[in-house]
Amino acid sequence: MTVSARVRYAVRLMVDIAKHASAGAVPLREVAERQGLSKIYLSQLTIPLRNAALLRSVWGNKGGYLVGRPMAEIKVLDIVEAVDGPVCIIDCSVDPNYCDRSSRCEAIGIWRMLNERIVRTLASQTLEDLATRSSGAAAPNDASVPVEQKANQPATRFGRGMPCGSSRSFSSDLGGN
Repeated sequence: MTVSARVRYAVRLMVDIAKHASAGAVPLREVAERQGLSKIYLSQLTIPLRNAALLRSVWGNKGGYLVGRPMAEIKVLDIVEAVDGPVCIIDCSVDPNYCDRSSRCEAIGIWRMLNERIVRTLASQTLEDLATRSSGAAAPNDASVPVEQKANQPATRFGRGMPCGSSRSFSSDLGGN
């Protein structure tokens, strides 16, 4: 399971604007240069972020983008949902009617729990948290969500031996949805 490039870049875009907006509207060209990302791709991401009132645009000679609400009110979950839709690791975890096996599925509980923990973690972090955190600093640990990873082994998708960032999607590994 991986976080999409759209989500990663949207978070980077929002954090960059939050960090540099004290001098006024932030031109997208400057964000693209600082982040090493395509200005065209970033401009496509601004559309859903503006529609969700997370960004606002300023026209004119000193135009650019500003954060649309106070940074402390913008959850990372808001950014994720604006550009990628609701968090859903597997369709039946949020819609029991998606699969006719939901009522007798032995694994649905773990999928729902995982989905809920992802949502809870994303909702616990604000844009302000990210913008004020020093570069590379880890997010505060949530004691209710232990994180364990074997030393010197790459992270894998649900233990199926595929490295994170693999071009194959989780659903294709299972032969469908």
